[in-house]
Amino acid sequence: MPDPKIDFTHRYKYVPSDFIKHLATTTLVIAVLAVALSAAFREPVRPALKISTVATQNPVLFEKVAMGDLNGTGQIATYGPPYNGGTGSVQSPMQRIVGVIHPVNPKVDFILKPLRMAASLNPSVGAALRVWDAAPAARQQVWASRYQAALAHARTVNGRVVVPHGAYGPVPMMMQGLLELGRSGLMTGALDRSPADYQFDNMNALLFLQGAPLHNAASRLELLGNQWGIIHEENAPYPGPWWMTIVTAIYQIPFISHASSGDAMALAIGMLLFLILMFAPWIPGINRLPHHLGVYRLIWKDYYRDHDQPKPSAEASP
Repeated sequence: MPDPKIDFTHRYKYVPSDFIKHLATTTLVIAVLAVALSAAFREPVRPALKISTVATQNPVLFEKVAMGDLNGTGQIATYGPPYNGGTGSVQSPMQRIVGVIHPVNPKVDFILKPLRMAASLNPSVGAALRVWDAAPAARQQVWASRYQAALAHARTVNGRVVVPHGAYGPVPMMMQGLLELGRSGLMTGALDRSPADYQFDNMNALLFLQGAPLHNAASRLELLGNQWGIIHEENAPYPGPWWMTIVTAIYQIPFISHASSGDAMALAIGMLLFLILMFAPWIPGINRLPHHLGVYRLIWKDYYRDHDQPKPSAEASP
């Protein structure tokens, strides 16, 4: 039996070692393996979802999103802090306390401003905007609500969105101009336009796609919350970040998954579990679980097999 008082390091021979060489060699080996394995088992990387993609592939959906912004019923228009004073996605008192720190007016920022830019290239858009601006707010709301309802029966003909006949005012021409702007790829720049010399804020372009466009894209890749998407890769035959399983499992609890404050509730429960685990050694009852469960004996079974045996009694001297 080794004596714990003996310094084990004195039993080994010291030899010179070039740690820089070892570090460089290890780094090179890992780099080569990473490149080789990435080439052999590469993850499917899909192009980012763009406004131009939605406008080209699903023009009706594009106009539905735009109409939600125009008449104030869209996801961002009713979101609440930090974007506006709505209540649609308010999850906690803290969100209200923080308030509106990134003000967004979807009607103006997402629809009217880009259309005014497009009007310089398309005179018909400018004419439609003049009619819209001259109408009272109540009339604008009627036009927008009627057109939004008509989109439920819309179809695409030669790249144009066709709806049943109705009194929509200038809205159809405005939506056609916005659709053309979206298809051209210029709408992203119009939404993220900034007076600064360098533009790094793409918040508006991302917020425009909130709701159906992003959810539809995530659904095809099995990345929705009810698909346990946070621990999936994109249609890959292997799991993704498995360490997020506990977080994902919290979202599957019915009263959380269907609650408007689901994110805040999941965060609170996750923080509670973290605190319990962090302070487990000092929480009465929980700190005795390892002793009662005996998992440590399974892990160290070889040790306990050798040391739990009763020691043989010393033989009596003759």
